[in-house]
Amino acid sequence: MPIIKIPTVFNIDLEFEAADLGRRGVAYLIDLLIRGAYLWLMSFFLSKAGLNSNMAGILLIGLPVSFYYLISELLMKGQSLGKRVMDIKVVSLMGNVPSLSQILLRWMFRLVESPIFTLIFIFSLMEDQDAWAALLSLVFGVLPLIVVLRSPYNQRLGDLAAGTILVRTRERHTIEDTIFREIHQADYTPQFSQILRLSDRDLSKIKSVLDSVSRSGDTSMAERIALRIKEVLHIETDMDDVQFLETLLNDYNYLVTRR
Repeated sequence: MPIIKIPTVFNIDLEFEAADLGRRGVAYLIDLLIRGAYLWLMSFFLSKAGLNSNMAGILLIGLPVSFYYLISELLMKGQSLGKRVMDIKVVSLMGNVPSLSQILLRWMFRLVESPIFTLIFIFSLMEDQDAWAALLSLVFGVLPLIVVLRSPYNQRLGDLAAGTILVRTRERHTIEDTIFREIHQADYTPQFSQILRLSDRDLSKIKSVLDSVSRSGDTSMAERIALRIKEVLHIETDMDDVQFLETLLNDYNYLVTRR
């Protein structure tokens, strides 16, 4: 199985096992069956309840089916039910959970990449006996597949636009192996811009010290590292040593990812 290596600025290459076309296809079929079953059940219940209006169908059937991937990948952090069954997921090119904007962009591109939409388009063109229409339908049908096969990370158009990839859930190196931190605060303000003067090796050492403190509760090494960093970077602060090191990593992630 091909291995995807994603270079990062965090002193390690993330390694993922690429999701092959077979797994992706089966995951799509599972999701298709789930949406089909929901469509059939809701149509049956609406018919029994006497709610045959177009508005009821749109609200209770059309919208949930249309927004299936968007909602499931948001709630399940990059997975739909089919993807979870097949042990695959969507991740960003940083290796972390895709953001709302990335999932939204992938979902929007499904309109032109959906196999069902492609088949409907092809069959509509095949009704014409025009050779150019037949050629256009062929190109339109195979283009998404060509994009996946030709892209370096087996990405579809939506992935290329959103900056995401589809991988197996058994990653060899996770984002937790790096110094990456999610900065959730929209108004986050870095306190120590001097952190950019340290190397990735120095930052990895800070990360390993913090991991050690978390496991053992022994802060002696954190105290020595914090004192040395304050001397080198000429930082004066009353922060607790562990909090100081945590803040340094958060500041670094914020400053690097927004360059």
